[in-house]
Amino acid sequence: MRLRSLIFLAALASIVGCAGCGTPGAVQLPSLNLGRPVEDLSASRKGNTVRLEWTLPEKNTDRTLLQLKHLGDTQVCRQQGTTLMSTCNEVGSVTPPKGPQRKKNEPQQKLRMTFTDTLPLQLEQKDSAGFAIYAVEIMNDRGRSAGLSNQVVVPLAPTIAPPTDVSAQIGADGVRVSWSGGVSPQPPAGLTFRYRIERRPAGAGGYVALNDIDPSSDGTYLDQTFEWETKYEYRITSVTDVRSAGRQASVEGDDSAPAKIFTKDIYPPAQPVGLQAVFSSVGQKPFVDLTWAPNIETDVAGYNVFRRTAGGEWQKLNQKATQVPSFRDESVQPGIKYEYSVSAVDLRGNESQRSAPTTEEVPSKQ
Repeated sequence: MRLRSLIFLAALASIVGCAGCGTPGAVQLPSLNLGRPVEDLSASRKGNTVRLEWTLPEKNTDRTLLQLKHLGDTQVCRQQGTTLMSTCNEVGSVTPPKGPQRKKNEPQQKLRMTFTDTLPLQLEQKDSAGFAIYAVEIMNDRGRSAGLSNQVVVPLAPTIAPPTDVSAQIGADGVRVSWSGGVSPQPPAGLTFRYRIERRPAGAGGYVALNDIDPSSDGTYLDQTFEWETKYEYRITSVTDVRSAGRQASVEGDDSAPAKIFTKDIYPPAQPVGLQAVFSSVGQKPFVDLTWAPNIETDVAGYNVFRRTAGGEWQKLNQKATQVPSFRDESVQPGIKYEYSVSAVDLRGNESQRSAPTTEEVPSKQ
C-alpha cells in the first residue's frame, strides 16, 4: 500500500511540478500555431495593378512565437463593393518565406510581405465608379487560420493614357514642358481625369509633383521652380479622381516617357532700369549717388557700375559686384560732367545689357 502511495505521489509531482524545480505548475498544451490576423494591410493602385503590403505577425493567437515552419500559404482575398468580407474570396496566395526557427525570447524580426493583383477589366467596365475590397488570411500548415486581416478599399476607376510626345526646353523664363498625343474621353459619372506634371533630378529616387492640369490634345507648362546647371527628367502621369458612394480616392495611371534636359544658364539678367544720379557736397567731399530699380531675378549676384566723360571710354568703377541697387562715386572732379550706366550679373557670370545712361555734372565752384 505504501509503495502505491509513493508511485502516485511521484506521478502527481511530474504533472504539477514542485516548489524547488522553478517551473510553472500548469499543464502546457501544444500550440495550434494560428498566426494573429494581419493588422497593417495597405493597398496602392497604379494603372490596373494593385500592390498589397503587410507585416507577418510576430506571435500566434496563444501568444507563442510564430514559427515560419508552421506557416502555410497566405491567401489574398478580393471582393467587389465596399461591404466587409466575412470569408475569403481568394484571388491569389503568397508562399511564406523560408528562415530559421525562432528561439524562445529571441528578438523578433519584422517580415514584410507583398502581392500584386491585376484588376480584371470586367470589374472596371461593370462599375467604373465602384470599389473593390482586399484582405489577407494567414494559414498555418494545417490549413487553418485565425481570421481575415484588416480590409482596405481600392477604386475600380479606369485611367486614361498619358501623352505620347513629351519634351522640355530651357529658356530665360524657365523650363517649358510641352506635350501632344493625349486622349481625354468623357469621364463616367463620379470620375474626373487630369494630368499631373512631375519632375526629378536625373538619377534621383522619386518624382515631385509640380502641377495638375486638365487633359487636352496638346499643351504646355512653364516650370520656374528649377535650379540652374542641373539635369532633370520631366514626365506626365494620368490621374483619375473618384467621388462616389461617399468616398473620395485617386488612381494613378501610366507614366509618359521622361523628357530629359540640362538647365545650362546662358541667359543674362534683364537690363536694369530707373538709373538716377544725384550730386552732393554740402560740408563734405563731393560725390555722386547712384540708385536704380532692383532686378527681380532670384539668381542676380550683383551689379556693375560704369562711368565716362564726354567722348571718353566707359570704365568700371567697382572691383566686385555691388549687391544693392545703389552706388556712391567719390572720385568725381569739379567742373566735369559724368555719364553713368549699370549692368546686372547673375550667379554664373552672365551679364545683362547696360542700362540707359544718365548724366550728372559736378559744379566748378562749391
